[in-house]
Amino acid sequence: MRTRTRTLTGVLAAAALVAAGCSPTTDGGGGSDEKAKTQTGSISYEAADNQGPAKAVDGAKAGGTLTVMQNTDFEHLDPARNYVNTQQVTGGLLYRALNGYKEDGSGKLLLVGDLATNPGKDVNNDCKVWEFTLRDGVKYEDGSAVTSKDVAYGLARSFAANLNEGPHYIQQWLYPDGAYNATYKGPYDGGRATPDGVETPDDRTIRFTFPQPHCDLPYAAALPTTAPVPAAKDTRANYDLRPFSSGPYKVKSYERDVALELERNPNWDPKTDPIRNAYPDAVRVTFGLEQAQIAERLVADAPADQAALSWTDVPPAVLPRTTTSGVAERVVKGPTQYTWVLSINTQRVTDLTVRRALNYAVDKDAALKAIGGQAAGSPATTLMSPTTAGWQKYDVFNAPVTGDKAKVTELLGGKKPKLVLAHSNTELRTQQAEAIRKNLTDMGFDIVMKPIDSTSYYDEIGRRNNPYDLYLSGWGSDWPTGSTIIPPVYDGREIVDEGNNNVSYLNEPSVSAEVDRVRNLPAAQQDAAWMALDEKIMREYAPVVPCYYDATYELHGSKVGNAFLSDAFGIISLNGIHVKQ
Repeated sequence: MRTRTRTLTGVLAAAALVAAGCSPTTDGGGGSDEKAKTQTGSISYEAADNQGPAKAVDGAKAGGTLTVMQNTDFEHLDPARNYVNTQQVTGGLLYRALNGYKEDGSGKLLLVGDLATNPGKDVNNDCKVWEFTLRDGVKYEDGSAVTSKDVAYGLARSFAANLNEGPHYIQQWLYPDGAYNATYKGPYDGGRATPDGVETPDDRTIRFTFPQPHCDLPYAAALPTTAPVPAAKDTRANYDLRPFSSGPYKVKSYERDVALELERNPNWDPKTDPIRNAYPDAVRVTFGLEQAQIAERLVADAPADQAALSWTDVPPAVLPRTTTSGVAERVVKGPTQYTWVLSINTQRVTDLTVRRALNYAVDKDAALKAIGGQAAGSPATTLMSPTTAGWQKYDVFNAPVTGDKAKVTELLGGKKPKLVLAHSNTELRTQQAEAIRKNLTDMGFDIVMKPIDSTSYYDEIGRRNNPYDLYLSGWGSDWPTGSTIIPPVYDGREIVDEGNNNVSYLNEPSVSAEVDRVRNLPAAQQDAAWMALDEKIMREYAPVVPCYYDATYELHGSKVGNAFLSDAFGIISLNGIHVKQ
């Protein structure tokens, strides 16, 4: 899962979900004043966990308007294209996937059925055939019933080449050979309504049949890919602006770059929903303020901002003001599951020696100080986060965190590579990019900075033929195993024309072959194997510079109740939040 570009730092440590072959993570690094800690959870088939309504929050009452203040607008809300944590949490108010995460801030995290009555039936006990039964009484905003055919159609449209920015797990599991949409390209332009391997024998049943076993399917079914989209409401590229609601809220208005207004979906029945309380009467997401402005307003806690929060982290200039009484208790902070890397476009920077030189050159300490220092994270040396199952620390280059100029000079051998450094055009991202530019210039590179609008940052660097050499990107596990990090981000077979997660464009047959080998190992052996492949990629190909393991430092107003970091998404959860009356 991508982390937000516009907020610089990400989210809380992912839970280690002990089921379907997933094992607990190890303790590891992280930022702020806390360690990245292992939190345990499970897939629950217990009836009590899977039944609605969601457990009431002590002292919470329905009512009020919750405001989320953000720098810039979302890239995508369409469930087929939604792959950034802030967007997924917002999207979760509008539509429901087959499965979802039930949490209360205590560290207990359960994967349960959301649209489905439970997390899915492994029909033959071989993880190849999975069946889900939809709940009775789940309705869209117009009162019509959600059907299994809508879930199948929602998945089908995610194969379309212009709607491909979202997760691709299920698509690739259905068609394991080649690019995810090489065979089936979606329902448009005469395409079939559903892909191979997806059946809807009745309106409440959907069945997936995979050529190979996939015991992690319950986790993949919690991603927006399985959210229902009625074919009659599909507006294709415009669906970003007005997803048709199957959740507790619907879009009242959406003015790009200004505000997204959500109001109650009168046809949402809390008895069908074990995950969401939906206490606020309305949710307003505003865009356009700088991070410092947002932080200053939340620190001041004026009446108009007391029912507000932000997923933008507190910038360095305001951090000292968040430790005082009355403010400190409104800070939500901690290490996250994300690793931020300086991605190197290997299609353009083909010289491995230059890529290795960049790994010796980057001043990770300066990159962190530009966005908050320890509150923003800690220096990284690996591709995967310490929250990932099987993580072990290694350091291929053993460079000081401030860089090794002598080694860079040796590797460059008198050359001065000219490289284009792209960055999101938010204030702090620009400051961070400038710190990296100055650092790399001092180390002997010729760096040209190119800003990208933050609302299209991942779209731009995700284009195969983008004109950039270097750019920061953050990635964290969709569930905490290497299978959700290494294949989507470093397997060259994943590369398509647009919507790439492999933004270093590494395309090495030896990596792809090892991905296939590890996927076929017994579950107990996979964690260590993914970690070994992590090191192999850095040692042999150096497609990125690991910069820092992410941490978050968010703030909310005094009338926001039950604000905690979601262990599934790592930002402040909205499912059980309320406005104090």
